[in-house]
Amino acid sequence: MRVAVAGNPNVGKTSLFNQLTGARHSVGNYPGMTVEQREGTLASRWGDARYQIIDLPGTYSLSPVSEDEAVAFRCLHGGPGISPPDAVVLVLDATNLARNLYFALQVLELGLPTVVALNMVDAAKQAGLHIDAAALEKALGVRVVPTVARTGTGVDALVEALADPGPGPTLDYPDVAAETLAKLEEHGASPARARWLLCSEAADTVALTGATEAESSALASIGRDVCWVAARSIIAARYDRVEGLLRTLALGDALESAPAMKGSERVDAVLTHPVLGLAAFIAAMALVFVSIYSWADPLVGLIEDAFDGLSGAITEALGPGLLTELLTDGLIAGVGNVLVFVPQIAMLFLFLGLLEDSGYLARAAFLLDRLMSRLGLHGRAFIPLLSGYACAIPAIMGTRTISSWKDRVVTMLMIPYMSCSARLPIYALIIGALFVSTPDDAWISPSVDRGLLLLSMYLLSTVSALAIGYLYKRTILASPTPPLVLELPPYRVPRLRNTLSVVMDKTLAFIKGAGTVILAFTIVLWAVLSFPRDETGAGGEGPTKIEASYGGRVAKSMEPLVEPIGQDWRVGIGILGSFAAREVLVSTLGLAYGMEADDEDPVQLRQAMREDVDEAGNPVHTRLSGLALMVFFVYACQCMSTVAVVKRETRGWKWPAFMFVSMTVIAYVAALLVFQIGRALGF
Repeated sequence: MRVAVAGNPNVGKTSLFNQLTGARHSVGNYPGMTVEQREGTLASRWGDARYQIIDLPGTYSLSPVSEDEAVAFRCLHGGPGISPPDAVVLVLDATNLARNLYFALQVLELGLPTVVALNMVDAAKQAGLHIDAAALEKALGVRVVPTVARTGTGVDALVEALADPGPGPTLDYPDVAAETLAKLEEHGASPARARWLLCSEAADTVALTGATEAESSALASIGRDVCWVAARSIIAARYDRVEGLLRTLALGDALESAPAMKGSERVDAVLTHPVLGLAAFIAAMALVFVSIYSWADPLVGLIEDAFDGLSGAITEALGPGLLTELLTDGLIAGVGNVLVFVPQIAMLFLFLGLLEDSGYLARAAFLLDRLMSRLGLHGRAFIPLLSGYACAIPAIMGTRTISSWKDRVVTMLMIPYMSCSARLPIYALIIGALFVSTPDDAWISPSVDRGLLLLSMYLLSTVSALAIGYLYKRTILASPTPPLVLELPPYRVPRLRNTLSVVMDKTLAFIKGAGTVILAFTIVLWAVLSFPRDETGAGGEGPTKIEASYGGRVAKSMEPLVEPIGQDWRVGIGILGSFAAREVLVSTLGLAYGMEADDEDPVQLRQAMREDVDEAGNPVHTRLSGLALMVFFVYACQCMSTVAVVKRETRGWKWPAFMFVSMTVIAYVAALLVFQIGRALGF
């Protein structure tokens, strides 16, 4: 039995889906978290019940205006090759029934067996709202089960109700629409589908509903004006029904106000203020990045020491030999130097998760919409952009909430400029190795200065993304800028258990990446840097062993390309490898320095970079070269997975190829300017 979980955005559908299936999908206190259909089976704790649970994107209407809403439409309506679900769990927010009931009526019109999950009844009670579930059940004609999806309250009763969901009410519409609907039904459309086609044609979004050729011809013969008159009568009838339901439930005041938002509105007087709100946002971001260094850096040192100890133990146990070099100079020096930055990555995920769950990110989108609109950008693009701080792939998929195709492409091209978690190990390595090593060098303190420098990289990436969007919106992807319509959810205390679970999942996904792509690349790189096994360079004459290897010769030949941006051959081969994954740069440098060490002691990468000098005794890596390298990675599209997801979302190679080439050129030119101008100024 296929059961679809449907509802407005941000009503707790994914939380309920997680309760039903035992999954741990990310949930956040802002609209648009789910942008694709998710599926899972009912958890085994309910015995032999066999249900396939489908979590749909949130939508305000079944007349879709964006791709994520179209996903929900196609699942509930069915179509060529798609069967409608056997039943629907309709999730309603008890704190805001006035907004939820319109969509509820549209779902009930489908005639599918339906059970209503009256969610967030705890929050409604705290706001002074008493929802009579029995009265709502009688009015709607379907089972209504009070639930609290965050805690699992009422989920057992909801599963029991699925065995007998109820047929739903009979809904009548004005005569003015009857003739128009009859014409569509004559062309094979069901009564429910005829209503949705009519409303979609009036809203000029029928293309997203997947109309057949016969239906499109019927709509064309009816005419847009006639469709609009009929659709308006249907919409008005639904709103009249919603008002009647609220009066029946003694919730008439909910039409004019949202009681659950009273406390949030007082906080919003500050956090959405044009001046105070922006200052609070910048302060929050500064706190996040300073904390990443202040709190995580000690853990980074402990992990470095642990890998050093492991390397020493392996050397002592196995003795000299090729296997020892592979394990110590290859795997530990390569992958290990990426994993040492896991605490900082986990800290970033933690802060982003807390901001999501509290409801603050929706305010940030509202706050920055004024700036976004002046740049010609869609305000709804802000949340995918901010999600890009964690990973570009789900952020690009999140653009499905944007209705305009051109605005969606612009946002997809902007997202890779946002500094994702894969860039964090690079920033952390360079800042930790080359910047503010002693309290005497610091403006405030080493950890605070490093945190602020890290923040500057994220600010540079954000400003650059906005600038690119501004450029594209006025040139190759010019289009009108629609107004932002965004629901501000009430503030909620973050669910620490849920947030920590999401942090663990994302951190483990990062570690898994380090254990696959980076591990494989490290082994291959170790091999090409280890052979031929020649002792050339012993005694300090001629090239070193690693420079004489196959990989070293290729890397040295590439050095003229990276010298103008202040980098040596080790960084050059790291940049080349990082096209597979950005973190490969760190593993490559760790591998190169580990293999070049003259003694058997483990090499700490940050210290090795700090102490590396050329034949003249000058530092190989300076603050200026480090800054140029960070700027390069701010702009470079060093992620094949991002290219692949853009290709999938745009259904072709045109835009991903344009993105990759343009970002690579911008990255090189920006790094060149930083290094050459800085050197000319004496830095």
